[in-house]
Amino acid sequence: MPTTDDLPKPGKLFTLGLITQQAARTHPDSLFYLDRAFDLAPGLGLRPTYAQAAELVEDTAARLYAAGVRPGDTVAVFKSHNADILFLACAIGRVGAVPAMLAPFLEWPTVVTMMSRLRPDHFLTDPDILARAGDHLDALREHAPSVLLTHGEAAGLPSLATTAPGEAPPYPDIPEDAPALITHTSGTTGVPKLVAAARRGTQLPINTQARMAKLLRYRETFAMCISFVHARTYAALATALQLGIGIAPLADADPDSVREVLSECRPGCVEAHPNMYLHWEELAGLPDGPFERVRIFMSTFDAIHPRSIRTLLGASKRRSPLFIQTYGQTETGPVTMRIYTRRGIEKADGRCVGFVFPGMTKARIRPRPQDEGTRNGYIQAKSSGVALTYVGQQELYDERYDDDWWNLQDIGHKTRWGCVHLMDREFDQTDGLESLLAAEDLLIEALPELTEAVFVRIGDTVRPVVSTRRDLPLDHAAWRAAVADLPAVPAPVHVAWEHMPHTATWKVKRNVLAAGLTDGSIPVLDGVLS
Repeated sequence: MPTTDDLPKPGKLFTLGLITQQAARTHPDSLFYLDRAFDLAPGLGLRPTYAQAAELVEDTAARLYAAGVRPGDTVAVFKSHNADILFLACAIGRVGAVPAMLAPFLEWPTVVTMMSRLRPDHFLTDPDILARAGDHLDALREHAPSVLLTHGEAAGLPSLATTAPGEAPPYPDIPEDAPALITHTSGTTGVPKLVAAARRGTQLPINTQARMAKLLRYRETFAMCISFVHARTYAALATALQLGIGIAPLADADPDSVREVLSECRPGCVEAHPNMYLHWEELAGLPDGPFERVRIFMSTFDAIHPRSIRTLLGASKRRSPLFIQTYGQTETGPVTMRIYTRRGIEKADGRCVGFVFPGMTKARIRPRPQDEGTRNGYIQAKSSGVALTYVGQQELYDERYDDDWWNLQDIGHKTRWGCVHLMDREFDQTDGLESLLAAEDLLIEALPELTEAVFVRIGDTVRPVVSTRRDLPLDHAAWRAAVADLPAVPAPVHVAWEHMPHTATWKVKRNVLAAGLTDGSIPVLDGVLS
């Protein structure tokens, strides 16, 4: 790790390849709290320091450089789920290359299609991922001339573990409008789109969170259980590193595992996906529970159910805990924000996603013919965080980006006070229910045992599909009471959570779920309900 004065000082813009080194220079002994040792460096154990993480980034960057990765290259990463994905991306950025991060849960045919659009200079993977590649590795090679292993040995491929690190690569100098990070959309409706973000675009969420941390004088441990390949995660990591605080990047969302780590590090701030919080509600009532010292809960990505907000705020023993919900997309970064306190949470509207960031983002509603007579329309956003392009799909990008306004393809409205309400995704709307999301909120609120409730089209019928906490039987009498005021709702289909197809950000893939229930590939608990 560089310790000399030639290490560039932090500038006004986020530099992925330098954030660990710059943080280690001022906070070398601050800790990471891991639930799984790094695959890249298992010897670091479960409590590596900032200094050790920075050394890992430098060492990995040197190995990448020795393996032929050069500034300006595009490097795809398809690695097993672990927090070291974050530092592998940092190492690629340290070389001056552009990391393209792929969720570990993607299927190989999907990855090959995505790579046909990306055409990366290098493709990084590992033995566990390769074990399910089958013939798709040969198809991949048509689009990626260099395939490297991040660790271990498999298929006779070169491995960074056995690549001798040579000289350190030059410090990166990436123009502010050049691609600095490529991530992808959730893929709930098909093959995920590859989203290229400029260096200046990645700065918006960092500025937002840094300002909030300063305002709240935040100095406690930060725990996050969010997708390691999502752009949001790198903004969260960069902000926490700037503060020099303890960081717990959790790989396992299982409540028992979460309880173990959080009970040790006692975070003051926790960030997770909305659906994860539904599963974690069971931790709220535990004596000496893991959320007792939490001052701030955060949920990015999607709207969250009011039940989770109320339960988590109730689990904190802090005087005035906050729940901060932000709404946006991979393509935009954060667009709106809503802050909840214990006061007034009973009146919370699950469809409300808050207000724009003054001076940073704007939102408007573009009417659609089918919404005539209502307040609803497309939610559109304007922000410096809007991505540069969909890699390999420029025409699709151009369809959604019109006169500096990005179409989120969500349907909603704004109140007279400017608050944005999200009613549905365009692709999820159906006749009979004004808002599927609102109906799902109603069910989640009425039935505490539910950890998921979605409406999907199975044949000619839109049916509710549910999962319950630890797959306990569904209370059908309570269900009938909950849906009594809704238009005729068919009997629910009860699916174990492990069989519920979801994205890396825990969104349910409704089309995959519907197909699996139709062809029988997704099993149903308690028999088929009719």
